[in-house]
Amino acid sequence: MIVIYIYNFKVLPLEKSPIKTIYLQNLLAFLNMGLATFVLSAITARFAYPAVSMEREAFWIVKTAPITLRQFLWTKFWIYLLPLLILSEILVVATNIMLNVTPFMMVLSTINVLLMVPGVLALGIDMGAAYPDFKSENPIQSVTSFGGLLFMITSALFIIIVLVLEAGPVYSIFMAQFNGIPLTIGQWMWVAGSFFTAFVLCVLFFLIPMRYGERKLAVYLR
Repeated sequence: MIVIYIYNFKVLPLEKSPIKTIYLQNLLAFLNMGLATFVLSAITARFAYPAVSMEREAFWIVKTAPITLRQFLWTKFWIYLLPLLILSEILVVATNIMLNVTPFMMVLSTINVLLMVPGVLALGIDMGAAYPDFKSENPIQSVTSFGGLLFMITSALFIIIVLVLEAGPVYSIFMAQFNGIPLTIGQWMWVAGSFFTAFVLCVLFFLIPMRYGERKLAVYLR
């Protein structure tokens, strides 16, 4: 899947586009952040979302173990974080290299993915804990349940909101660099406010879902 994803960017006929190549390269790089995180959401739904349900009848071992539900969920989170983070960074960095984007866009893409992956993953673990299915013969089928659908919708909204918050400031910075005109104080304040809001949103999606999933799972097990 990674090879196909990256190859599609390699064969893009950018030189035939009526839009200037440098504009198109950086536009595609920005949109690619959203596309890569949408791919991440699908992979999270396939592997991380059913992580709790896959315990099935053996979940009684978790209940009797000397660990809390919070520790159990955070363990699931850390198990999946590194593989998903590496996968997402490979997708973004490799495609940006092929697009020959500006250093600013490369740094922005890398940091954005670094901040968004924990949020998407925490949301997946959370929804899987809030809507577990311990009775299904194949817990992976839980992805098509109400909880799985809710996860996909919520993660899509999260990704879209982050990109919308950053779209205007990124365009202003790019055009300022391209034209050699510095940003005004007002523009810098707008850029800082937008990026800070996106950062806070990523942090909230990283922390709040895990607490919600823990509470819902505790109620379900009573």
